[in-house]
Order: sequence, then C-alpha cells, then structure tokens
Amino acid sequence: MSTRIKTILCPVSLTAASKIVLMAAFREAWAHDAKVHILHVIPSFDAAMAMPIAAFIGEEKFAHLMEEKKDETRALLQHKIKDLRDHILQERDRYTEEMIATINVIDGDPVIQILNMADALKPDMLVIGTHAKGFTEHTIMGRVATRVLKRIRVPCLVVPPVNQQD
Repeated sequence: MSTRIKTILCPVSLTAASKIVLMAAFREAWAHDAKVHILHVIPSFDAAMAMPIAAFIGEEKFAHLMEEKKDETRALLQHKIKDLRDHILQERDRYTEEMIATINVIDGDPVIQILNMADALKPDMLVIGTHAKGFTEHTIMGRVATRVLKRIRVPCLVVPPVNQQD
C-alpha cells in the first residue's frame, strides 16, 4: 500500500459541518499536493414512497423533479465550495480551485454510494464528517460515518462535529 496521498474522497452532507469537513480535506490536499473528489449523496426515496408519488404525478414528472433536485443540490454544493474557497483564500493564498478534481452529486443510499465511489476512485484517503442527530448526538459518530468506517479500507480522517454551545 502506498503511503503517498494523491487522491482524497470527501463526502459532505451540506449541513453546517460540511464547511469544516471540506476545510480539513483541502488542508490535507495542500499538505500532500493531492486532489479532492467531493461527493454529496441525495438519499433516494425507498420504493414504498417513490411508487405512489410517481403514480400520482406520473413517472416522467417524478423523474424530472428528481433531476431538478439533483441540479439544485449540485448548484448549492458549488456555491458552498465557492464560499469556502473565498473564506480560505482570505486566510491563505495556497488553496486553489485546482485542488478540486470532481464534484459529484448522486442519489441512493449514502453509505453504499460512498463505498462505491471509494471503490471506483481508489482514494488514498477519506475525509468524512460526523454529525449525530437527536438522541444519538452524544454518540461518537453518526450512522453514515460509522457504517462507512466499518467497511472502507483506506486511511480515514474523521472530522468531529462543532459543538454549537462552545
């Protein structure tokens, strides 16, 4: 296994924590002269939900609405990345857009899609955030991060949530 880090996979959830996760990925990219592949997964409707909606509004319209949602999410992600880049560039001039290899917005099960992307890209590192919600907020990691970390076979940087009360 190579110890050089040239490719970083960074799944983000578009929550407030995404900024910190992306910042960590960019810092690692700068330190190792690596490229970052950013991934956002839109959770799919399960068949029990999607079929009645598609039947009610029509399959074609449902597919169109899902594509619109992907486009909106991609635009939001690109806007967040631009804001983050502007914020970083105020602090340091060493971060550049060339660090971003790809921005991927796909739908499906987040855990499966992150693992599929890792299989396809063969990254040297995964930078993933944690953001437990509700009654699980006091656990160490969120559900997606925990399930990904159990199955992925590359070095991982786990970025904890920012405590809003501190």
